[in-house]
Amino acid sequence: MNGTNGGPSSTSGGALLQCALSGETPPTDPVVTPSGHICSRRLLLTKLTENGGVDPFDSSGGGGGGNPRTLDESDLIELKVDGGTGGGQGGASSMIMPPRLPSAASLPALLASAQAEYDALLLELYDARRALEDTRRELSQALYQNDASVRVVARLVMERDGAREQLAAVSAQVAAAGPAPAAGSGDGSRKRGRDEDAEAQGETKKAKEANGGADAGGKIPQSDLDSMMATWKALSKDRKKKSKNKDKDAAAAAATGAATAGVTMETVQSMEETGKKSLHKSSAKAGIVSIASLSGGNLIVTAGRDRQAVVYNTDAGKVVATLVGSGGSKADLVDADIVKSVDDGAVLVATGSSDGTLRVYSSPAEDGAAAAEFSPCGTITLAEDSIVDVSVHPSGKYVVAALQSGRVAFAALRDGGVLEEVAVLDGNAAGAEYTCADLHPDGLIYVVGTAAGAVQVWDLSKQTPAGSVQAQGAGDEGASIASIVMSDNGYHVATSTTAGTVQVWDLRKLKCVATLNADGADVGSVVKSVSFSPGEGKLLAYGGANGTIAVVGVKDWDNKTTLSVTPPKKGDAATITGLVWTHGGMSMVSCSDTDRPVRFWGTKE
Repeated sequence: MNGTNGGPSSTSGGALLQCALSGETPPTDPVVTPSGHICSRRLLLTKLTENGGVDPFDSSGGGGGGNPRTLDESDLIELKVDGGTGGGQGGASSMIMPPRLPSAASLPALLASAQAEYDALLLELYDARRALEDTRRELSQALYQNDASVRVVARLVMERDGAREQLAAVSAQVAAAGPAPAAGSGDGSRKRGRDEDAEAQGETKKAKEANGGADAGGKIPQSDLDSMMATWKALSKDRKKKSKNKDKDAAAAAATGAATAGVTMETVQSMEETGKKSLHKSSAKAGIVSIASLSGGNLIVTAGRDRQAVVYNTDAGKVVATLVGSGGSKADLVDADIVKSVDDGAVLVATGSSDGTLRVYSSPAEDGAAAAEFSPCGTITLAEDSIVDVSVHPSGKYVVAALQSGRVAFAALRDGGVLEEVAVLDGNAAGAEYTCADLHPDGLIYVVGTAAGAVQVWDLSKQTPAGSVQAQGAGDEGASIASIVMSDNGYHVATSTTAGTVQVWDLRKLKCVATLNADGADVGSVVKSVSFSPGEGKLLAYGGANGTIAVVGVKDWDNKTTLSVTPPKKGDAATITGLVWTHGGMSMVSCSDTDRPVRFWGTKE
């Protein structure tokens, strides 16, 4: 007999017999089932008693849905083998049978009990082996089905995203090439869920654009200006009130010797790099071109070279939204901004691309709790010109963008979250090329930098530039304004040039109050990022080409400290392209143009 499947064998001798149930060699009382399996009579009868007389070797009745084959003791064939020389008297040809176990309470009875338990264990092991094989087969099928489902879902998601991009492109083309309404048509016949006045205004705007862009260089509607003025008055009043309260608190702290609230130079001096995290696709080109933080919140948004914008929660330490397609299929993502509306608390994210495409996303939650809550509000193309900066108005109703051609575009979020281009302001008589910009915290002043090294101040209430100054180390030397930022109190503007010079300006007088890093001694010869600390803006941080961050006290310019990134294993540290303060100034986040992760700075507990 064969020891593995119980089949016949040409070799005699009990030592070659193996029980199909227990694997014993040889079985003490071998029998053969009708299916050809050899097993111990004792174990087989015990198994038949447990399963109701069903052949344990019948595969048709276990899980296939067929009728199980029954097996009776009378169907068993007793197997007799040659006992060899170790047999009975005269070389008996029959197998020596074991003695009957007595039923009395004795040592043999204990051995019988142990034998019964051993037999039960063997039978249970056999059942477990069969169940394991069935489970493996079912698991393999389930895994295959799951893998197929994942591939199908991935393909559908990719097709959906492609369809959305095509729809957005077609919508932009239709809006840009829409025909003017016929003369005498009044306010138009098309209605898209708005009232007649709004529809007439929209049709008139489209007609002007189709007739040569009459709104380009035109005016912002008075209703929008009134809304911006109301926001400016409310924020300005609140900011002045907070400033007075802080002055009182500082005076009280000085009188009592208590520490004042907010970030101090001592806090910065104890900062170090606490970690880093890659937020963008590893398969795309490394580098982050822009970073912005939610004022007074815990969210940051980064614009990467993978043409995606990522919203990250610094408290939770996780990505809450990946805005796929923010840069389109071909254009590069240039800038991103994030603001919480002062009206309804919604969080808005705006992105700008090199092809002039402006996209806006919104989340009703105040902290952008879930990625699914960031829904697109709309996509528009601004004069087919490259965007160099996008800034969301503090009211959450408008977006201001600086175009490379030297114009300022103004877009509005209408009722229902529809993004609409309102006007493109052209007050740049000299034809300067814009490189960067930033919006005043109160929302009425827009400061832009040019490739010629000039700083222009736009008064959005008058829709014209209100003044201009020339940065040091720029212009004649071929350096341009690389970055620009305004303090939260609205008093100071900081600029940096591609020559490495950092200057701080008093916005009220348009006067330079400090010049830093003039010889590149602090952070190198190129500075692409500047950032004021939150609140009163008592500290100014700027990052350079050698991966170093310098922090200087505003009005205390000699009080300075530097932070250095962990050097890479190969090459030099990358140029810092973005720098923001988080957690009320107690920590910072930086990014670079060739490095994949963002870096976190703070004090280790």
